[in-house]
Amino acid sequence: MPASIHPELKLNIVLDEESFQGDADAEIERRFTAVAPTEVVRAEKGSQRANVIEFDVGMNAVDEDAEDPLWEGALTTWLDEEFAETSALVARENDARRNNGDPVLPFSWAEVRFGTGPAIAVRMVESSIPEAAAGYVGRARTLLRAGALGADPIEVIRIPACASIAAQRQGAGAAQGDAGAGAAADGAGTTAAVRAIGKEERGSSSASDIIAAVTEAAGIDDEAQSGWTAADPDGENAWEGSARETEEPTRAELDDALAEAEAALRRGDDPADASAEDAAVDAEESAPPASVVTDEPAHGGDAVSNRQGGDDTEVDTSGEGCALSDEDVPRSLDYRIWNVAYADGTSVRFDSVLGEAILD
Repeated sequence: MPASIHPELKLNIVLDEESFQGDADAEIERRFTAVAPTEVVRAEKGSQRANVIEFDVGMNAVDEDAEDPLWEGALTTWLDEEFAETSALVARENDARRNNGDPVLPFSWAEVRFGTGPAIAVRMVESSIPEAAAGYVGRARTLLRAGALGADPIEVIRIPACASIAAQRQGAGAAQGDAGAGAAADGAGTTAAVRAIGKEERGSSSASDIIAAVTEAAGIDDEAQSGWTAADPDGENAWEGSARETEEPTRAELDDALAEAEAALRRGDDPADASAEDAAVDAEESAPPASVVTDEPAHGGDAVSNRQGGDDTEVDTSGEGCALSDEDVPRSLDYRIWNVAYADGTSVRFDSVLGEAILD
């Protein structure tokens, strides 16, 4: 269904020194005007924030009916259309360049900025904006309004975090090295890689924290979970154990609950809504279970107090040195783990499904 709203929009295309051609880029500006008025500029000298398409959305999309879910849904639909049209234009531009023997435009990030708010940057793959990007942007707006990302000024929300991209690339390389393991490795490849990234990103050797949130979404009570301690006394692998009681959830049920939460994120929905609907079907007279997504980060902390930063800590503020080429990005990229970079130079990784900061 076509979008019912059309907010004010401007495109800013930032090209690296090799791609920027000065007056010749007026033709790019003309072609991309099919989406919105476009300006092509050269990246600042010494900056690696280049080959970026910035969607500068007018203030009317920020202020008008910001709390209205119908407006937010219409905005997501509109963004989806703009992203698809922009990706198609990039593809046609690069096809023409290949035919002429010219280098293609290697776009890396699509950034969306609503008025004076923070940039919401989504990693492009092979110069294409991912199909679920509008949903990620919608989710980020919801978290910002809820105050889940802290009260201090935010510079950019990077989806996914550069550290997550690096971990996935490393995981993909390891998977290729283990290709001789056979069909069993193929069957578990994608799920295992995603879980491994989650484990590394969360700074934990245990999956118990993920299980706790997912079981809440599935409506599983405390009694049903009582056998897990015996099954896994050291907490090293909360997915396995031979001492489970019959009423405990199966691994497949936990996988389904987590998959539903991640699917809701890709649609731009709150994963809490999907969990509550499922719980209502199972127990109409009972209150909905605790949501997978909370407005308060894990362990009683917050996105501000648990930031990384300072002279001895590498932070992810503007994407400097972050997955600069497509060779650094797996084709099947998981966008769950974000990075929130604040104006004061600190940053925090954020689990967009669980809705909480990741504590190392």
